[in-house]
Amino acid sequence: MNQPITLFWYRRDLRLHDNAGLYHALRSGNPVLPIFIFDSEILDQLDDKRDRRVEFIHQAMGELQTKLVEMGSTIAVNYGKPLDIWQQLTEKFEIAEVHTNHDYEPYAIVRDKTIGEFLNSKGIAFYTHKDQCIFEKSEVLSGAGTPYTVFTPYSRKWKEKVNEFYLRSYPTEAYFDAFLKTQPSEIISLESMGFEAMGQPFPSKEVRKELLE
Repeated sequence: MNQPITLFWYRRDLRLHDNAGLYHALRSGNPVLPIFIFDSEILDQLDDKRDRRVEFIHQAMGELQTKLVEMGSTIAVNYGKPLDIWQQLTEKFEIAEVHTNHDYEPYAIVRDKTIGEFLNSKGIAFYTHKDQCIFEKSEVLSGAGTPYTVFTPYSRKWKEKVNEFYLRSYPTEAYFDAFLKTQPSEIISLESMGFEAMGQPFPSKEVRKELLE
């Protein structure tokens, strides 16, 4: 594919709406192709091949695919070591930039640094965004400029800082026309990755108002 595109890399943010990284990707000025990587570095360490977490993520891929196909697009689902997958993607597509959301796990921090350096070496911009929290890293610090170690003063400072700016949603749906128009990609099966579906239903993703109250 010779057309420059933007890739959005899904990780722990499997939704189309109110997604920071996806929002910025859709506003990049290029057609956007979402991707997901089933990381063999992680999955190969799982002894239970009927792992419900893997099944849940795989099911979420199918749900995302259904919605994207309705918009004339698709999600490219891959399985393997992330660096290997990104090497393949750079050979297959003319990638202008890559967007994703911050992942705070120690393994993920190292992985993202490696991927970022690889993409930059190819002349591809790599952007990560705050998505799954209200405040992160150094956004709420003590008067001395250090992280809080006691919850109560942290909570007080958190409440002082929060406002509508931090609570706003990202209106991704306003830019859905930016998804790359392409034929649907086939989603890799659980079985081909060595896993097996239990087939039992998952709890609803909708949180009841009564529970929140």
